[in-house]
This record gives sequence, structure tokens and C-alpha cells, in this order.
Amino acid sequence: AAVARAAAAAASPPSGKFLLRYFNGRGVVEGTRVMLALAGEDYEDFRYPISWKVPDDMSTVQREEFLADRAAGKMEVSMGMVPILEAGDFKLPQSKAIDRYVAARFGFMGSTLEEGAWVDALAEHLRDINDAFGKKGTMFMKDKEKKKELEDAWFGEELPALLKKLEAALPSSTEGFAVGDKVSLADVLIFRLLKDSAPDRDASSFAAGCPKLLAIAEHVAGLEPVMKWMSTRPQTST
Repeated sequence: AAVARAAAAAASPPSGKFLLRYFNGRGVVEGTRVMLALAGEDYEDFRYPISWKVPDDMSTVQREEFLADRAAGKMEVSMGMVPILEAGDFKLPQSKAIDRYVAARFGFMGSTLEEGAWVDALAEHLRDINDAFGKKGTMFMKDKEKKKELEDAWFGEELPALLKKLEAALPSSTEGFAVGDKVSLADVLIFRLLKDSAPDRDASSFAAGCPKLLAIAEHVAGLEPVMKWMSTRPQTST
């Protein structure tokens, strides 16, 4: 019964300042952070420390504060995981739900119902692309030679082919925007993929032949709130 009451309260309207609970990394919430920066929203960027006794060996991960909070019941609404977006009794789990909620709340879901549907569709296209790379398992791969081989194939052949398909799917005819004529969640996610997910890779190379995508990524990267966030956020490897 107590769990049911907590779940019901979690759907209450937000009150007070937002808190975004996640690990100290960009990960699956950086798009949300970028939108909050664009909105000028004052929020608490709560980051659990995370480290490894042996680099890239998940069996040696250290995250004591996260485990303590989970044991204390702070993550019941998220089934023991992060991220969670919180404000008063309001608690929202799942990174994609958080993305869409923040986008809808702060005006990043287009100007019409149809534009909002297209923002959603492009977000799913981008999820498919990110998932395809994630399935390769390179993040914590111990075989460095194999990791390089897989990543070179991804950025050299597989990702460029997928980006050309994404380029062809873009509905907007306005340069610098994926949907309509204002910044949306889709633009932010395109920026993340091209400019912020693999800083050591050159988007002009793996996104060659995709001028619309490059223009969108450059537009978002050049917005003052984004530039400020990029220069002041905690520097992490992922």
C-alpha cells in the first residue's frame, strides 16, 4: 500500500526546483540537460559518483552513494534505476519519458500536434541509431584491438549509411531545424549524436553528404545557452 501511495504521489504536479538524478556522466540524460540549459531552467544536476577499480571492468564498478540511496527506497518509482526527474512529490523515471516531458514542458516538441509527432518519430530514429551502436558493446570492451575495429567500421561505414537515411527522413525545409522552424528535441538529439557523443570523431567526416544534419548540429552547438553549458558542465569521458 505504501508503494502504491508513493507511485500515486509521483504523478502529482511538480513543485519547487527540478532535480535530475543520474550518474556523473553525459549518458542518456545529456539531451535533457541541454534542453534545460536552453530553457534557462534552474535545476539541481544531481550526479552520483562512479568509478572503477580496474578501468573498463564493470565487475569493479564503485557506486556506493547510489546503492545506499537505492536501498533507502529513493528509486522505487524507477525500479531501482536512474535517471529520475524530481520536483516535490513529482517523480518521473525513464530517460526517454524525461526527454519528452521536458521537451513538452519547455516548448521543444514543435508548434503543432503534427510537428510534435514528427519530433517523436525522429527521436525514435535516433534511438535506433544509438541502440545499433550500443549493441556492439564497445564501451567496456577489454580487447582494445577489437574495439578499434568495431568503432572504425561504425564511424567509417555503418553510421554514415544510417545518417543518410535520417537525412532523407527530415521533414523540415528550414535550414538548421529538423522539424518546423524552432529548436526541438529532435535538433538536440541530432546535436548530441553528431557533436557530443564522440568528441574525438569528426562529424564532417562521418556525416559527409548530410548537409541538413550538419546544419542542425552546428545551429544547436552555436546557441549561447548550449555553448555556456558545454564550457561549464563537469568534464566526463562519457
